[in-house]
Amino acid sequence: MRRTATAPGAADAVYECVITDTRWDPQVDQRDGYLAGLVARLDLPLAPIQQHLVTYDGEDAEPVELALQVLALLPMVGRLDAAAVLRGYAADGPHWPTALEAIGDSGAMQLPAIWDGLADDVIAHRDDAQLAQDISCDTEPWTTFAQSQPWVRRIIDELRASRSPRSAGRDRIVFDFAEDPGLRNAAGWLPGIPQALHHLGPDALPHARTWIGSGDATLVAFGERGVAEVGDRGDAPMLLATLHRSRRQVRA
Repeated sequence: MRRTATAPGAADAVYECVITDTRWDPQVDQRDGYLAGLVARLDLPLAPIQQHLVTYDGEDAEPVELALQVLALLPMVGRLDAAAVLRGYAADGPHWPTALEAIGDSGAMQLPAIWDGLADDVIAHRDDAQLAQDISCDTEPWTTFAQSQPWVRRIIDELRASRSPRSAGRDRIVFDFAEDPGLRNAAGWLPGIPQALHHLGPDALPHARTWIGSGDATLVAFGERGVAEVGDRGDAPMLLATLHRSRRQVRA
């Protein structure tokens, strides 16, 4: 980090990394914390990142995902100006669900500059149909929104009630894909499956627990992430064992 801070063209390089996401799979390559640290250390203005968010109008949210994740972490390292940028995009940006996901995943929900009144702003800009399309029943910040927002609570209840045997069958397809080695790429990975499992929430937990002991490295990775996201106290020993194993691998 020290070399980056003093290298010629460091600012442009950091902006390029934040705006142009070159990660093969964001689920296994998380660099938002590192980039947020660089932006803070170099005291870089946020205008280029904000301009990227404002000008990008594609349907795929992936090109703005890393920028939103970096903005969500910047207030934690003293860059409170990032809160206004992130808050504005979460309220009215075209890929606002991705901004809300970054807020929920990063812990930025604890910051009043981001959180206070956010639910009201989100709901004010959208009708029930838009909310129902993008609400995730079992993830933050929606679960907390539901405690104070009757509309969100009602939509979540309706979505949970609509989980019919037919929808459960569609869930089964995700598990079948995850367990099929023939669908994996040359690195043994199946991009997109971690995101699909994330959206299934607790419905994926029984499979995630089984996969951890499967001996299949890909399924173990899927399972560990799923249990870490939605597991309960009973999963703590399993997760601690995973953490210790990872530390031993790094030291080796």
